[in-house]
Amino acid sequence: MTTAIAAGVLSVVGPTPAAPRPKRHRKLKRFLLAAGSAFVALILSVGGWLGLSLYRIDHAVHHVGIPASLMARGKNDLLSIVKGPDHSEQVFVFHNVGGHTNVLQIPKALGLPQATGAAVPLEAMSLHSPSMIIAGLGRLGIPVTHYVGVDLHTVDPHSSLGQLATGKLSVSSMVSNPAGMSSLLEQVASHIYLGPGTPISAVLSLMNVPTAHPVSVPVSRDVHGSVVLAAAFANVLRAFL
Repeated sequence: MTTAIAAGVLSVVGPTPAAPRPKRHRKLKRFLLAAGSAFVALILSVGGWLGLSLYRIDHAVHHVGIPASLMARGKNDLLSIVKGPDHSEQVFVFHNVGGHTNVLQIPKALGLPQATGAAVPLEAMSLHSPSMIIAGLGRLGIPVTHYVGVDLHTVDPHSSLGQLATGKLSVSSMVSNPAGMSSLLEQVASHIYLGPGTPISAVLSLMNVPTAHPVSVPVSRDVHGSVVLAAAFANVLRAFL
């Protein structure tokens, strides 16, 4: 170092400048950032659209009052009544256990015992005011926690909703995509009656439950010709729950 300074030669060695990055790396980075931003924007848009649709649907349904004393405790059983055109009607109870949903089909002519001691056929009761229905089922040993009623008896039997209500049109064929599901719910929203504590998501979950082979409630007729539970019903219910 002394010799170099004396000779008038001074060399300062600094860090080696980094080689410039290839342009293709910068282009790839910009592309990835743009693609990621677009994907996030798409997710937010779809989520916002679905959220708004569910908000509209939830405010279009009818909420019916059911005393809390009639609802089962510690269970998640859901009573679903669908009344279609031409006086068609289907009544199901859904019981979820271990990630699997058991489906119990109840005959619409089944007599439900009332507080007075008399029995009234289920089909004669209003799904708009299901308190008597839920109370009667409770007396028969069928507890209900949530309630969904769908009244489509005034719709055109040849329309999509009419065919859906009568079982001529599969729900899965109408909800193969989120847009189709939202559209279907918006059509049927004003015909839905929800019990307290029953979210609109319960209706969505019903669409994924197969009802082709439900457990049928065994019934018989008494001396008066009324439809009543068969003696074997207790065993069926024990297997169902």
